[in-house]
Amino acid sequence: MSWVPGLPVRTVQDHAEWREWCRERKRQAQRDRRTRYRRIDYYPSDEAGEVIDAHVRPSVGCDYSSVINRIICEWSASLATE
Repeated sequence: MSWVPGLPVRTVQDHAEWREWCRERKRQAQRDRRTRYRRIDYYPSDEAGEVIDAHVRPSVGCDYSSVINRIICEWSASLATE
């Protein structure tokens, strides 16, 4: 590879190497994210899905992850007060 990050992209070969570098950088960033964050695949029951869907809307903090996080935290807090 003749092109290195920080140098201008001048030739067709440089462009091809730059594109490959971009793809690999994106893949590595995704691998890094996956090692840092917990991922839980969750398929709710119909009843739980209705509760979640009732709170999801196109607004900040109202996406599926945020709604599920809020439900779990509120449930956990209610157990602590029992």
